[in-house]
Amino acid sequence: MRDRVGDGLTPAFPTNGIVVVGVCASGKTTLFRELQGLGIPVRAVAQEHSLVPGLFRRQGSHPLVLLTADWETVHRRRRLAWEPAFYRTEWMRLEEARKEADLVVQTDYLTPRQVAEVVRRWWDGRMGLDTCALDCSTGVQARRRAAQGLDGQQPWADSHPQSE
Repeated sequence: MRDRVGDGLTPAFPTNGIVVVGVCASGKTTLFRELQGLGIPVRAVAQEHSLVPGLFRRQGSHPLVLLTADWETVHRRRRLAWEPAFYRTEWMRLEEARKEADLVVQTDYLTPRQVAEVVRRWWDGRMGLDTCALDCSTGVQARRRAAQGLDGQQPWADSHPQSE
């Protein structure tokens, strides 16, 4: 079901949230948890398991983040008896997402916190929050407000001056 905007109802998923896709064990679930803690609305979509090429689009028109990891990394993280052919199938199912991704993050040599920091910096820049100084608590609030698109105003302007 698509979010309904403008009918007075709060959408189930903010109009400015992030959709995350990637191969199994690339870090989608972990990134989801990290970003939620930072106040960034996010949905992880299991596009790699779907035969519907544009499954990720069913969340609406949202910025798309693609996480990638090599087969060796995926195999090591999950310790599954996967064959490389299974990985290639998942990779092929992500073809449309690769073409449409707004951000691609190779997670092989990054910690979960580093991946979240890459996405947070990108998100803050996209939302215009990279020009102000945010501490942890106000950063979470500002990101949530920015994602809701309150009055089209800079969500941090009333409480935090922009840094020069």
